[in-house]
Amino acid sequence: MSSCQIGVVKKPLLLSELSRFAKIDRIIIDSLEQALYRVEVIIGEDVFYLLEKPGKNLTRRSIIEIQRVFIGCHVKEMLLRHTSPYDEMIGLKEDLGDNELLVPVGNYFAPDGKAVVDVCLH
Repeated sequence: MSSCQIGVVKKPLLLSELSRFAKIDRIIIDSLEQALYRVEVIIGEDVFYLLEKPGKNLTRRSIIEIQRVFIGCHVKEMLLRHTSPYDEMIGLKEDLGDNELLVPVGNYFAPDGKAVVDVCLH
């Protein structure tokens, strides 16, 4: 599943509800701006945006702080997503393509002691 599919409906998921899932297929850490990160969770065909509490997105100031949120969770892959506004800033049309960059990141808090999650490059 591409991380940026047209027509995919993202659903809210409270952090407190995360434990009801045995495994998480993919975590995408969105790089928003100057050390501000938000989380998207993919479980099967469902795409969720993670909430700290109702109406408040879970955000952190570092990737390590995001990874700590998932201590004890079985995570198949964890990626950092960055989309640059550069194309728009220099006047290129938005429909020329997606400049999304997905980078595999290690899961230093993996419960099985692995420093890096299983990575599947797309």
